[in-house]
Amino acid sequence: MVVRVCSRFAVPLAAAGLLALALLVVSGCSSGLGPGASPSSAGNGKALEGRVWKATAISGVTTVLTGKGTEVTAEFAAGELSGSGGVNRYTATYETPAGDQIKISQPAATLMAGSKAAMAQEQAYFAALTKATKYAVTADSLTLTDDQGTTLVAYTVVQPTALEGTEWDALAYNNGKDALVSLAAGSSITAKFGADGSLSGKASVNSYSTTYQVSQSGDGMTIDAKIVSTKMAGPADLMRQETAYLAALPRTATLSIEGDELWLRDTTGAALAHYVAR
Repeated sequence: MVVRVCSRFAVPLAAAGLLALALLVVSGCSSGLGPGASPSSAGNGKALEGRVWKATAISGVTTVLTGKGTEVTAEFAAGELSGSGGVNRYTATYETPAGDQIKISQPAATLMAGSKAAMAQEQAYFAALTKATKYAVTADSLTLTDDQGTTLVAYTVVQPTALEGTEWDALAYNNGKDALVSLAAGSSITAKFGADGSLSGKASVNSYSTTYQVSQSGDGMTIDAKIVSTKMAGPADLMRQETAYLAALPRTATLSIEGDELWLRDTTGAALAHYVAR
């Protein structure tokens, strides 16, 4: 959260969730952390937390991909590491036992497929994480190195994009069949969240509008099921895409913004829509 698919996003969410959970269990049983150690920040690991880090250099990768939706990110929080590998979502555990030391377990990841270059970069990134033994952090940069001081991953801080007023372009949506799928070729789905609680955009063929609310904590969201849309007709595949997207929106329970990417999820954590800022 083994089937390999051609589309980057066409993976059954239920299956992906179970596979990810299984991987996490295996990872947790042999995380590589010290005997009796819990995945927590025993050293100065607090300096890693509270920010989204975007990879700018990865060992084994000549040029890090920077296209929309392919960025490699990391978030450290109390021994839990998560982010995007550029194609798949991943989770791992980490320990900072003392000083600048760090130990990261083998990441567990979803099983989406991407371009050859993106998949190769992701594998190089995951391999680099497990080799890290030291870190150096400043106000806007993080570097993971090995025992010889070789840079494995270099990151820079990513400022989260504001939800309100941003033009969000969908990369994927929940098709109502427990799968997050990429958009039909040449089509577009957009969303704009207004400061007045309005939500509007293009659903594929038709324009739509409704209202939304964000919780005081900032990570909860509800979207009104009373969605108004225009009544134009279009190709059958786009009309099915539009229907599924509009049906997914009212199921939203949480939101998360990671740099320039927005995720909407339901109460079980299943992804409903994935956007990138325009």
